[in-house]
Amino acid sequence: MDVTHETDDGDFDLWDASDKSWTHTFSPIESGKIIRATLTVYNFNINDKVDPYYDLKMYVDGVEIPNAFDEVQTTRTHTSVFELDPSLFNELEDGEAIVRIGNAGTHLDEFAIDYAVLEIDYYCDSVPVIIDIKPGSDPSSFGANSKGKIPVALFGSANFDVTQVDDSTVRFGDSEGTGAYSTQAGLEDKNGDGFMDKVYHFSFPETNLDVYDTVGYLSGELLNGVKFSGSSDVNIVGGK
Repeated sequence: MDVTHETDDGDFDLWDASDKSWTHTFSPIESGKIIRATLTVYNFNINDKVDPYYDLKMYVDGVEIPNAFDEVQTTRTHTSVFELDPSLFNELEDGEAIVRIGNAGTHLDEFAIDYAVLEIDYYCDSVPVIIDIKPGSDPSSFGANSKGKIPVALFGSANFDVTQVDDSTVRFGDSEGTGAYSTQAGLEDKNGDGFMDKVYHFSFPETNLDVYDTVGYLSGELLNGVKFSGSSDVNIVGGK
């Protein structure tokens, strides 16, 4: 996710010795964590390595980034790239990171910021999805001794594109990541919400569902490797 402080228009702001502060916003996710955070700052006259009397500091939400500007810059205008500790952002539940650059020693007469970009990489443990076992049935009942196929609908949405699912990874069973692999899949707008859904069919004996199970789990991966999972109530009837 890229968030820009201001557009790269070549115009520097705040040509004075005052602190520069701005806020980057991003979207925290519940089922994952941030594994990489990079801040790129295009600046003018931020070069405290040249003169020991100058000491510029950078803070992200009040946490100092050690030795942020200790590099020697060959020009007065410079692009600084900082690899930040991802834990800084994993702890920001409000999705707002305040960046501040200021003088800690002798104040420079002027320094300025043209733009800054924050790039954040997420790792998703598992994206939650919505499923419907034996769609159209309520309750979702299935015979315990059935040798047939049990259908499960995976619903698409504005945030989940079912056409990007790697069908070879999709499984359905009595626990997440186990059970039967899909034998058939078909696209249709099952719930009429305007987003394509996908209906899978599984060999029921291979799901390991029995009369003691009340929930069925569908899991798999997208083509980009991101995992997803969803669950729904199931009613297994009959039995020996």
